[in-house]
Amino acid sequence: MSDGDEKIGSNLAKLVQQLEKIEFRTDRDLYQYARILRAIGLELHMRVGMDADMVSAILGQYKGKWYTFGVQSKIRARLVGAHLKGGADAAKVLGLSGVKMYASFVKHFIQPEIDAEKKAREGKDAKKPGFSIGDKPRGGTGRPGEAGGRAA
Repeated sequence: MSDGDEKIGSNLAKLVQQLEKIEFRTDRDLYQYARILRAIGLELHMRVGMDADMVSAILGQYKGKWYTFGVQSKIRARLVGAHLKGGADAAKVLGLSGVKMYASFVKHFIQPEIDAEKKAREGKDAKKPGFSIGDKPRGGTGRPGEAGGRAA
């Protein structure tokens, strides 16, 4: 599942299934994992937060003792809903942990390689024509048909 441009759905069950299918083989798999984990965290944060408000509202309607005029029930309802709010915040942290994981991967694995490649290029003569493969053309010339390239 190395295709990082895959659309991420909003259905929680589908997101969990997508997360289970990922095998860590390339950097794109880590990126996809981070995206899906972030989507799961945001989805859970939203759902649990709304459920906390709903539970608080429903429990706040309980009549309770006649002499407290329902105030005691509203306070207790907020206490019960606060536990779900804490869970919603934890889900948000879960989603952010995926983003932080990928940022750490870039910092500790990708960036040192980019820096090493840049340092290696600085040591070479800049006027020598270079040979490039993939998405990193170094000079003005390219493949035939590309901008800067000559058609033969």
